[in-house]
Amino acid sequence: MKKIISYITLILVTCAVITGCMPEKADTALEYKGPTVLEFKNFTLGQGTTQLAGKGVSTATADAQTDSTHTVMLNTRGTDSILVQLVGPQSTSPIVVNYSVRSGAAYTAVEGTHYNFIPTGARTVTIAPNTSSAYILISPIPNSLPTVGNTVLIGIDLLGASGIAPSANFKVFLDKLKR
Repeated sequence: MKKIISYITLILVTCAVITGCMPEKADTALEYKGPTVLEFKNFTLGQGTTQLAGKGVSTATADAQTDSTHTVMLNTRGTDSILVQLVGPQSTSPIVVNYSVRSGAAYTAVEGTHYNFIPTGARTVTIAPNTSSAYILISPIPNSLPTVGNTVLIGIDLLGASGIAPSANFKVFLDKLKR
């Protein structure tokens, strides 16, 4: 009898401990409470290889996708889109997000030769009121790389918006164009 009482007591204590660890309001337990930031997100990450190939995104091992990189096939993909998302509360007014293109030896893609932004020369993208995302659009120029297998790299930095800083971890996007 003592064993049964001990087991029942153990079960009751375990239940009390488990329920005591639960948040007061389950509906707010998963709410983001950090600072409002802007970040890049690779929205194609996690899609099947057949679906990606149909969209002109390379699935070769050497072109592995990450949260903030992907490789697109220059002659297959008509328009490449890079997701910029707002992390935090939505705004009732538009949010104009500024970005820049990296320069340097590693960034070999040339605007006007290998790609164009849509609209041409754009360096801002607008997140519409009461939404959380927008897309930077890049139009790869077919046949701008002479040899199959050649690649060029575009590096894009989020600069932020009025009063909203870019995320420290997801403020750079690397877009590789491959032939």
